[in-house]
Amino acid sequence: MGIALNAAKMLLQAKRSGVRFDETLTLGRQYMLLGPERIEALLTEYGCWPPPEGAEAFRRALRETRWRFELFARALGAKNVSSCDASAYEQATFVHDLNQPVPADLEQRYDVVIDGGTLEHVFNFPVAMANSMKLVKPGGHLILFTPANNYFGHGFYQFSPELFYRVLAPENGFVVERMLGWEEGDGMSSLFGVNYSFPIEGPWYDVPDPAVVRQRVTLLNRTEVVLFVLARKVAHVPLFQKTPQQSDYVPQWQTGTTVDPFHQSGWGRRVIAWLLGHFSETFCREWMSRLALVADPFRLPLHRRRKSFKNRELYRRSDPGP
Repeated sequence: MGIALNAAKMLLQAKRSGVRFDETLTLGRQYMLLGPERIEALLTEYGCWPPPEGAEAFRRALRETRWRFELFARALGAKNVSSCDASAYEQATFVHDLNQPVPADLEQRYDVVIDGGTLEHVFNFPVAMANSMKLVKPGGHLILFTPANNYFGHGFYQFSPELFYRVLAPENGFVVERMLGWEEGDGMSSLFGVNYSFPIEGPWYDVPDPAVVRQRVTLLNRTEVVLFVLARKVAHVPLFQKTPQQSDYVPQWQTGTTVDPFHQSGWGRRVIAWLLGHFSETFCREWMSRLALVADPFRLPLHRRRKSFKNRELYRRSDPGP
């Protein structure tokens, strides 16, 4: 697990917005996928240079350790940086299987809990998520960098925005302050017999709450997407007393009505009714859409655009600058 460039920028922006890193916990011990020069440049860009221990001591420590994130966190204000893992092989601060509830003495201990790519590998996700939430102090923050699209086979799961908006909700003592999505992955290639990786990156986009925009926030794209979640803990309360439900189903249950997935106009409903009155359902379902291609030749690229980050009704570019 590692903190790459975009994740490092988001942590710096979180600090600037008031997130405290005094007592920091990471799920899994985190690498930084950045060289010392890039780390120094980022800290300088965001006004966090020189670090408390001094520039030369920090540079020397960066060169000598493989666990650069712990140094980076101290530059963000961390007094203590701890890590939790299911195994001791990377010398985590403490060993705990997140499939099981955390001990009570660890609850409400940390100002910030950071998941840089652990939760998707834990089978019992509701317990692991609850653990992450319990570890945070009231007033503290939970920060997630987690896989969304195109992480097929990477872990047990890849996650949707809806999940985190419904889980990190006031009834569970949390408020989502920011959620972003961006394309980010490692391409692999070989040149002259040497294998190497190259970055695949895209712009940042704000990701809205489906309950607010009253539609599903979906995405269809070509490469991996990382979801960033910043949530503040407002109260330490018993979790999941009410099971989270997908937001677009709740009003249907309450009113007893089914939402039309096509959002047909009155005219559209009349046309559909006429067709079903004159042709078989099989013809309407299977053949009408094929015949419609003649009059609607660009429907596939338009569909892909509506499902992409180019859909401005759902996604807005976010400024990655300091």
